[in-house]
Amino acid sequence: MASQASQGGESLLKLRRPDGLPVTTTRIDFSKSPLADHYSPYFAMVIDNLLTPDECAALLTSAGSGWKTLNKGESWRECEQILSISPEWANALSQRLAQHLPEEAKSLRKGNMLSGHIAGLQNLKASQGASKTVWKLRGADERLSFLRYRPGNHFKPHCDALYSPRGGEKSFLTCQIYLSDMPEDKDGDGSGGETRFWPSHVGMGRKKKSEDREDETGQQAKEESFLDVKPKMGRALVFQQRMLWHSGQEVKHGEKFTVRLDLMYEHYFEKPSR
Repeated sequence: MASQASQGGESLLKLRRPDGLPVTTTRIDFSKSPLADHYSPYFAMVIDNLLTPDECAALLTSAGSGWKTLNKGESWRECEQILSISPEWANALSQRLAQHLPEEAKSLRKGNMLSGHIAGLQNLKASQGASKTVWKLRGADERLSFLRYRPGNHFKPHCDALYSPRGGEKSFLTCQIYLSDMPEDKDGDGSGGETRFWPSHVGMGRKKKSEDREDETGQQAKEESFLDVKPKMGRALVFQQRMLWHSGQEVKHGEKFTVRLDLMYEHYFEKPSR
């Protein structure tokens, strides 16, 4: 990663928050959640106060105003998106983010349980003589996906795809940064927009194409266990892309703004330490 990200000679982000407020991290322990039987060894974490409100506003402004409507597969996904190619912002966000990721998530190698779940054994099994595969975190891909969810917008259960734009490079983690707060709801029902983790069979049910099955799946989802992460300005949610089913819950009031990053890893061979 570059030591400093800049645009027009000016730094986009300082390495640490300029206001000095602490950044707090919470590893999601699925083994103590309603999804313990599904995702206990899997990786996800919440980083609060990663960005200041002013930094969130500057990042969102950088995307411009060219929102395009996404509406896919019988309302499977409804929101608006801007795809922005910005190496400067990718580097700046990577610097701030990398300080708060656990070391075991930055280097993925065979024999480490967390690595196996994040990367998958298929991506870790290659070797070159005595040297074994290791994937090392490079930083965020330069392709930033800005998303706007208006009332009624949502993203049904899915898994994020591993992204591999070049040989020897692949994404294994998603970082979702919330760029806005959701308004308080006077009725106490909440404004929606949560990122919700579901049991895998809820997501798999989406693949059934008959209308009867879709209705059954929707009713089943209402009765299933889940784990929610609420939108909060400056909060980042980082989680493995493989096999972790999640949704963007329907926004009921206000607007939700986020930016989604693919965290990229580079492939190396290294000799095992003695």
